[in-house]
Order: sequence, then C-alpha cells, then structure tokens
Amino acid sequence: MIVMQDTQMDSCIVNPQSKLPVGISNFAQVIQDGYCLVDKSLFIREVLDSGGGVTLITRPRRFGKTINLNMLSCFLSQPANAQSDLFDGLAISQQGIQYQQERGKRAVLFLSLRKVKESSWNDAYTRLIGLLSDLVQHNCQDASTGKLTDRQQRVLKEVQAGTATPAECKATLAILTELLTLKHNGMTPWVLMDEYDAPMQAAYQHGYYKQMRDLMKGLLGDCFKDNPFLHRAVLTGIVRVAKEDIFSDLNNLGVFGTLDDRFADCFGFVEHEVKQLLEQRNLSHHFETIQQAYNGYCFGHDKPAMVYNPWSVVRFVSQPTKEAPLYWVNTSDNHLVHKLLTQANPQVKQGLHELLSKTSHHSTTQILKEHVPLRFLENSSEHLWGLLLASGYVTAVSRQTKPETLEQMVKLRIPNQEVLSVYNDLLRRWLTSGSGASGASLLDALVAGQVQEFAAHFERFVYESMSYFDKQGNEPERFYHGFVLGMMHYLRDRYIVDSQRESGLGRYDLALEPKDKTLPGFVMEFKTCVRETDSLTDTVQQALQQIQDKQYHMNLMKRGVQTIIALGFAFRGKEVTVKHTTLAKT
Repeated sequence: MIVMQDTQMDSCIVNPQSKLPVGISNFAQVIQDGYCLVDKSLFIREVLDSGGGVTLITRPRRFGKTINLNMLSCFLSQPANAQSDLFDGLAISQQGIQYQQERGKRAVLFLSLRKVKESSWNDAYTRLIGLLSDLVQHNCQDASTGKLTDRQQRVLKEVQAGTATPAECKATLAILTELLTLKHNGMTPWVLMDEYDAPMQAAYQHGYYKQMRDLMKGLLGDCFKDNPFLHRAVLTGIVRVAKEDIFSDLNNLGVFGTLDDRFADCFGFVEHEVKQLLEQRNLSHHFETIQQAYNGYCFGHDKPAMVYNPWSVVRFVSQPTKEAPLYWVNTSDNHLVHKLLTQANPQVKQGLHELLSKTSHHSTTQILKEHVPLRFLENSSEHLWGLLLASGYVTAVSRQTKPETLEQMVKLRIPNQEVLSVYNDLLRRWLTSGSGASGASLLDALVAGQVQEFAAHFERFVYESMSYFDKQGNEPERFYHGFVLGMMHYLRDRYIVDSQRESGLGRYDLALEPKDKTLPGFVMEFKTCVRETDSLTDTVQQALQQIQDKQYHMNLMKRGVQTIIALGFAFRGKEVTVKHTTLAKT
C-alpha cells in the first residue's frame, strides 16, 4: 500500500516510514516491496509533453536516471486499468486523462548500457552482444518473425546466439522496432536507452574508442534516423557525446542537459523533498549537514532548481551519522577526471585555481561547450569544462552568450563539500607523486626557511613528477600550474596563495602570503628557456632580476610580512634550476 500525505507540499514521499531502496533501480520492485520513495513520476508528464523524435537527457552519475527511465517504461507498458497499478496515488495518476491514455498503448524496447564498462574491446563487445541477445529473446517470445526478411531473421538469430558480427549488431534495434510494429498492428514502439554513453566513455579511457564509436554510431543511427517503425525514443546519459561521433545527420534529436529548464527538478532531490524526507524520519536536525555536503547543483537556466545529490542523501538518511560521508565520490569513477585534469593545459589549471581560491569566491567563468567529442578532450578546454559540468564536478551559476562569437560563457563553481573532496584528493596525488622526494616534504622545507634544501630537491621532484602532470613530460607550464594548485591545497592553513596578481610594477607568477606574519613570505617567477642556446643559469637570474625590478614583493611588505624571499625557476623540459634571494628581512 502506498502512503501519501494530504497536502501538496507533503505529497512527494511514498511510504515515508519504510526502508529506503539503496542501490535498487527497478521501479516495480520498489513499489511492490513497499520501499520509501521520493515521487518523481511527473517526469513522465515532462517526457510526454516534450514533443516527438528522440529525447536525450544528461545528468551526473547516481542522479536517478535509471530508476526514472525504468519508471517510464513501466508506465508506458502497463494499461491504466491493471489490477495492481504501480502508479496508484502517485502524482502522475492525478494528471489529465491524456497521459493515462498512453499507458499500454505501444510496445517498449528498454536497453540499459550502464554496465558496458570493460577495459578491452573484446570484453566490451561480449557484454554488449549479451545485452542485445537478452533483448531479442524477450521481444521475440510471442512475436512471429515470418514477415521479416531472411536477412533480418538471420541477424536476430545470430544476435540471440551471441555469434553476431558488429555489422549485424548495428541492425538489431531497428529490426526489433519493425518486428514490434508488425506485432502490434502498425503501432510503432517506444525505445528507451539508459546510460547510452557508458560504452563510449569506457572505450575512450581504455583505448578502443574507434571500434566502439563505429558500433554505437550504427546501432543508434539505424534505429533513430528516419526509422518509420519508431514512435519515440528517450535516452539518458552523463554527457552529450558530440553529434559527429554517433549522432551524425540525426535531425530529430532534442538534448536536455543541466543548463536546460525542462526536466530541471526531475533528477535529484529539491529542497522541500529533502526536508520532508528528514521530517518523516525525525532527522531534521541533520538538514544543515546534508545541505552543505550534498546540495549545490544548479539545473536549469530561467528558473534554476537547486538540487541535492539523491544517492548521497538516501545513503545518509539510511544510516545517519554526525559527519557527512563521501558516498557519491566513493561510487563514482574519478579516473577519467583525474587523468584529464592532470594533463590539462595551463588555462584549465588556472580555472581550477580560481575554483579553489577564496579570492575568486570559488568560481571561474569559462567558455563551455556541452557536447563532448571524447577523442578531442585532452586538447580542448571548452569541452573539458563541458565534461566537468555534465559529470557533476562543477555546477553552473550563470551563463551568457558572447554576441560576436556566439560562444557560451558560463560561471562555474564547485557544488558542495563532497565534490570538493575530489579536488582535494587530486591535489594530494599531485603532491605525493613520484618515488623520491614528495611535493609535501619540499613545501615543509620551504616554509621552514630551508630554502637551499628545497631548491636542491626540487629538481628531482620535477623529473619524477613531470610525466604525471603532463603526458608529454616536456611542458613545464603544465607542471607549474599543477604544482601551484598543490601548494594552495597543502599550505591553505598557513598561507594565502595568489597567482598572477598585480603588485609593484607588474604581475608576479606566484606569491605566498603567510597568515602568521612572522613566517616567511615568497614571491616566485617561472621562466622557460625559449632558445636552445639559452642557459638555465642565465634564465633563472633573469627571473630573480624581474622580481626585483618589478618590485613584486611590495604587496607582501604592505601587509606586514617580515621576511620576503624571491624564488626564480628556470625550466628546459624536465631540467630545472632554482635560485633565491632575500628581499626583506626584519
């Protein structure tokens, strides 16, 4: 039995006192077994109102995509007059008759690709063909294939047996839509696909991207492009994979990402839902903890919804603790984000610096593209920011379009404390990479005034760490920006770390202002040997001279720092020389 409250504000919780469905994404099971559930059934109305064609909805991992799509499948598949109605008492049952008339009207093809994450092409293909085999078997049980062509029948048999070639697999969904149309007297079916991009992301990470792209392009293209046997399709995923990758020439695709108003409150929990969930379980005293740890996502544009991470909220409510654990971080695969950020260009790392810096109010404004061509991610900062936004590692505060270029400028911030821990972990790894001296021990030596020791071991640290920061291992600017972020993380309790700020007669590269003015302050300048004939000794001397000539230390002096040390760094690939001089001492 579904227990609902009388008031509109209190009507969003199903079975409020029951156990929460942690890790269960089968909607029918959740309802039939009497689990507690936040009612998101108005998602169905949004889908039915969103027009025809193919609808793609992107949201971060663990934000309810699977259970919502499963719920939609149940609604479309089950007639409204069923003896045991899964939707009895839910919000969608109280909407107009036009929505109820869609129930049981058409067949539904449901395919989830969220588990296709293997590390090799062969294993991924085996997993994918297994899913297609199950789909064929389920839909051919009481359907006659006699009206299909001989080739179509052969393809279905090969797929079901698990012996189909990639070329045959590409035709599977299109053939099944035709089969279901024939079975239902000309009524074309729905196609629902969950986590459509999971195979693409795994293929990108593990080196078989082209093979998977070709397969997915055919599988989706044959089904969704000019298919007379398709009624409508809904796809969910994390990122909007670039159209030229797998959606080429698909002109009926409607994409709704985190910046779009439609579906803004359908994924994740909005505040009144969280408050009611806590009130129903006598946990309201934990609201502030949950708010700081798991809130902060901004979905939509004109009237953005402030959204909580639903996975983390459900896990916390299931087992309340004084502190908020890192649930989403521990279940998410951060490998791709770590890889891309450690290899990112200096502009991206400067943006990360701004995100983590109080002086920029923990925000950064970037050119951003929501569609993500995975094969170009490493060389495209606007697409990388798009991936971070879609994946939930940043959220959008505001946006505007540059009239001269039509580029989208988006103000971004880190959503909450849970996501901040991802960046802290990244910076920790940067500082502890390498088998010898760590960045952390170097910084301890530096702030202790052991500048000679710092300089002596810094060269070794650079040599061992450069390839970690930058896959080419020969771009010191990328290392520098990574090291700056690491310094800011490691020294944040003792120093204010500023980069590219005006002081004296110019802009320094980096300054460390001690919170305790009796500790030494530092001004740093980083220079690269441009010509082969340039010497490290001359270049590092130029760096020191620039600090003195431009009086970069003036800001620190004005703020009462008693001892100020200038540090010059000269790079040539993995070679580095560090020199220092004292500018002020009292």
